[in-house]
Amino acid sequence: MHSYYTFIALDLARQRVAEAEQARLAALGHPAPSRGTTARRAIARFALAVARAADEDLRVSLSPR
Repeated sequence: MHSYYTFIALDLARQRVAEAEQARLAALGHPAPSRGTTARRAIARFALAVARAADEDLRVSLSPR
């Protein structure tokens, strides 16, 4: 019975190694984000937050009371 559990554990470990290898290879296919990309994303997120807040203010001011 112990050999069965050992086989299951080894098979699970092999699957985990294969998943880690796939993730590693996928990460190599995408270059690391540059500082410019990070800054553009931060600015875009801030602009989106401002637009949503303005939209919410407009919705509140136009709603019937």
